[in-house]
Amino acid sequence: MAEKNYDFRKRLAILHPPRLASDAEPVQADETLLDTGWKIVPLSDAPVIQQVTLDLQDYFRNSMALELPIVPEGTEKVITIGISPEPDPLTSRLTASENVVAITGATEREAAQGCYRLEDELNLRGLPAVKQGSRTFTRLFSPRMTHSGWEFEHFPDEHLAQIAHAGMDAILIFLREPPDMTRNGRIDVNAEVARAAKYGLDVYIYPHFHTQAAECHPLDPGAEKFYDDLYGSIIRNAPGIKGLVFVGESIAFPSRDPDTAGYWWNRVPGAKKMNGFYPSTDWPDWIRLVRDVTRRYNPDLDLLFWTYNWFWAEEKERLALIEKLPTDITLHVTYEMGDNAIEKCGIPTWVTDYSITTDGPGTVFASEAALAAKRGIRLTSMTNTGGMTWDCGVVPYMPVPFRWQKRCCSIRESRKKWGLAGLMDSHHYGFTPGVIPELVKFAFTAENDAEKDFAVQAHAIAARDFGKANADSVVAVWKDWSDAFYWHSATTYDQYGPLRVGPSYPFTLPGVTMPDPLHPQYEYNNGIKHGTGWKYMFPTYSCPVDRLEGSIAMAEKELPLLDAGNRKMQALLPRVPAEKQDFAKREAGIGSFLYHTVRTQYNVMCYLRAGLKATAEGVSPEEKAAAIAEMRRILDDEEQNVRETIPLVEYDSRLGWEPTMLYTTDADCLNWKLEQLNDARKDLKSLSK
Repeated sequence: MAEKNYDFRKRLAILHPPRLASDAEPVQADETLLDTGWKIVPLSDAPVIQQVTLDLQDYFRNSMALELPIVPEGTEKVITIGISPEPDPLTSRLTASENVVAITGATEREAAQGCYRLEDELNLRGLPAVKQGSRTFTRLFSPRMTHSGWEFEHFPDEHLAQIAHAGMDAILIFLREPPDMTRNGRIDVNAEVARAAKYGLDVYIYPHFHTQAAECHPLDPGAEKFYDDLYGSIIRNAPGIKGLVFVGESIAFPSRDPDTAGYWWNRVPGAKKMNGFYPSTDWPDWIRLVRDVTRRYNPDLDLLFWTYNWFWAEEKERLALIEKLPTDITLHVTYEMGDNAIEKCGIPTWVTDYSITTDGPGTVFASEAALAAKRGIRLTSMTNTGGMTWDCGVVPYMPVPFRWQKRCCSIRESRKKWGLAGLMDSHHYGFTPGVIPELVKFAFTAENDAEKDFAVQAHAIAARDFGKANADSVVAVWKDWSDAFYWHSATTYDQYGPLRVGPSYPFTLPGVTMPDPLHPQYEYNNGIKHGTGWKYMFPTYSCPVDRLEGSIAMAEKELPLLDAGNRKMQALLPRVPAEKQDFAKREAGIGSFLYHTVRTQYNVMCYLRAGLKATAEGVSPEEKAAAIAEMRRILDDEEQNVRETIPLVEYDSRLGWEPTMLYTTDADCLNWKLEQLNDARKDLKSLSK
C-alpha cells in the first residue's frame, strides 16, 4: 500500500524499532545475557539522566522485548546510570560484569551518550547480550549541530531524541525576525531551549534577516541600540541560547569598504563587490559590536562567524580579515568548497556547494584554519556529516559510505592539525537517522580508528540491517555507489537544476524558462514574492556549451556504477530475513532514486545538446530532423525513467521531500512531469515545421 505524503514521520517517531535478530549468534562465554530479572538504576536526579533512564527502558521494551523496571537502588542484575569524572569532558564509559552493567559519563550528557552506545552494541548483536569488560567512548567534536529533518524549524521530542542518539549535541534554528519569528512561524525559544536540554542538546540560532540587518553600519551613531534591538533582543528574550551563527548573505550591512557596493542585494553588473559576499574590512567592527550587545545577556554565548560567502575571494583578502577578527569568537569555515579544480572527462570540475564528491579539506578551509590556529581562534566547520549534501536534494542521506569514510578521516586529521573543534552536520536539509549518520558517529569516536575500523563497522551494520548472509553483498553495493560518486556533478547548473529536485525536473527547449512547478515554493523578502516557485532553482538548465560533452561523459561513467549497485541490491532483497525486509527495501529505494535522478540529469544534458543542434543557424533539414528525432527518443527514455521512479516515492514518502522545498518529487509531481513531457513533444512538433 502506498504511503501518503509525510507518512515517513510515523516511522521517524519510532525511536527504538525491533532489533532482535533471527540470525544472532548464541550467547558467548564473555557475554552477560540480560533478562527480565534485571533492573535499571539511575544514580543521579539530573534531568538528562532521568530522561535517558526512560529512554533505555523504552529501548529494552521495544527493541529487545524485555520489560526492565526502574528502581532507586540495587547491587545485582542492575544497569546503573551515573556521572563520574573523566580526563576528557566528552567521554562516556560502559563497564559490564556478570551482575552489573555500569554506564557513566563525565557529565550527565555523556552518561546519556553511554546509554546510546549500549543500545548501539545490542542493536548490532541482535540479542540483549553485553560483552563483559570496560570501554570508553570519547566524542571528538562539540558542538555537532543540525537543522530539523522533521519539519523546517520544528523539533518534536522524538526527533530531539534521534539527534542525541546520533551523537550530536545541538540543534540549529533559522530566525527570520528577532527575537522569535522563524520561517515557519513564531516559536517559544525558551521552551525550545528547555526541551532540547532534556536530551542533552544546545540550541544555536541562525539569524536570517536580510534587509533588517543592512540598515546600520556598526560605527554609525546609534549603532549600539540598533544592534541590541536586532541581535541583543534574541538573547535577551532567551538567554539560554548556546550560540548564534552568522553568514554574510543573511547579515550584511552598509559597508564602508571602498571595494564594496554597500548593501549586498544592490549589485549592478560590473559594479563593486557585494558586501555580504566579500571579506570587507569592517566585518571586525561588526562582530565586535554584535559580541558586546549579545554577551551582556549571556557572557558565554558562542558566536560563529562563517566565511562561506567569500570563499571565492583572493586568499590575501580572506586572511587579512581573519587577522583582524577578535580571538574570543569562533571561526566557522565550509570544509570542501573553494578547492582547486580537478579535471574529469576533459573539463575542470569543482564544488559549487556542499558535496561528498570530494574528500576535503578544500584549500580555502586549509588556509583559514591554519590562520585561526595560529591566532588562537576556536575553529568549527560546515561538514554535512549528518549524511546529506546538495548532491541530491530530496533523499534522507547520501548512501555512499566509503566516500564518507574519506571525509571523516580528513576531518579527524584537521582536528589534529588545526584544532577543528565543532561541526555543522547539516544545512537546510536536516538530519534523518540511517546508515551514514551511524557510521559518522562511529568515525568521530576517539577510540575507533576511522581508517582501519570503518569497513568492519559498515559490514556489521549491513549484517544487522540485511542479515549476516547478505552483508558482503551489501558492502559491494555501497562500494559501487561510492565509486559512482567520483563522477557525480557538484557544479552550479546541476546542483541548482535536476539534481536539486530529481526526476520531476521539466524538459524545455534551449533557453526556454521552465514551467511553474506543481507545488510552488516562493522566497519572500520584505513581503515581496521572488522567483517562479522553483525554490533554489535556476529558471533554465544552464550548462555551458563548452562543458556539455564532458558533463555528459561524467554521467555516462556514473550511471553504470549506480545501476550495478542497484542490480546487486535487487538480487539480494529476496534473501533478506522477513523482519528486516522493510528497512532493506527503503535503503534500496534511496539508491534507485539516486540513479533515476542522475538519469534525468543525463537526459536533460543530452536533450540540450540535441536541442542546440536542432536550433542552430544554418542547420540542414536532415541534421535538424535527426536532432529532433534524438530529442523524441530522450523524452521517451525520460518517460520510462519517471514511471520507474513513481513506485519508489509511493513506497517511501521521504523520497522527493526536503524541509525547505517540501515535496518536489512525490507521485503527483511525477505525474505532472509526464504531462509536461507531452507538452515538450508538442514543442518538438512546432520545431519540426
